[in-house]
Amino acid sequence: MVVRTGLSRTLSLETGINQITRRYDYRIVNDTAGYDNGSSVRFVGYEIPLLMLVYIRLGENTWMNNALGVSLDMYPSDVVSTLEQGRFYMYRKSWIQGGAVANIGVEYRSYKSGYFYLGATYHRPFTEMAITEFTWSTPTMLPYSVRSALNGSYLTLDLRYFFHESPDKVRLRKDRGVN
Repeated sequence: MVVRTGLSRTLSLETGINQITRRYDYRIVNDTAGYDNGSSVRFVGYEIPLLMLVYIRLGENTWMNNALGVSLDMYPSDVVSTLEQGRFYMYRKSWIQGGAVANIGVEYRSYKSGYFYLGATYHRPFTEMAITEFTWSTPTMLPYSVRSALNGSYLTLDLRYFFHESPDKVRLRKDRGVN
């Protein structure tokens, strides 16, 4: 969900709440022990971004925008996946973190049907999102553990639709002095 509010003809403020599901595949291969196993896990997070948008008019109904801002990222739980001879454990560094967000896109503004948007977003957390740990053992071997950090950065392709707001309502609010 995204909400925009116009500050001027060329500046807007954007916020909302996003659910982000990251999928990770892992595979452990040990040729000497004849072990080859893997699985996949999902790591769910929520983000509340706050972006400042700058618009550049390209045509009568076409606008380009660039945005930069911050995001409050929340991770509700850790992830555990068990295998025949091992365990994959992904634990969050903190349940709440910050991140930087940058966005670029183009929108077509139909004043009767709403706004159609195509763009890309880059999200970069300020710290590592999670630590992964894989523990592997056999009946004849002591447990062996490998750790790695995940930063959680991503790049997305965004397709959005913004609902039409009646120009009469905007005009009435301006006449009353309400934004």
